[in-house]
Amino acid sequence: TKAVHDILFDLTQRATRNKSSAFAEILISKVGGHAPLLPRAHRDAGYVVLLAPDVPSVLFEMGVITNREDEALLTSQSHQAKVAAGGAGAIEE
Repeated sequence: TKAVHDILFDLTQRATRNKSSAFAEILISKVGGHAPLLPRAHRDAGYVVLLAPDVPSVLFEMGVITNREDEALLTSQSHQAKVAAGGAGAIEE
């Protein structure tokens, strides 16, 4: 029935959201030692691309290209390597 479908969909979506949140925390811990983070780095947003009911997802924003300090970091190969290593470590964990 529709009620059962809606309940199962909600449970699946909630579990997926929890997995996404857990991964975001791991990502923050791994990247935080290599890159400056906002004080409240883990936030939620209702972006459509992040709302698949069965696929955990995170949006990892590394900076804003119009900010001179962010631009300097984003174009630095050593910074890119450190952030990529942190991201890879989070995925492995």
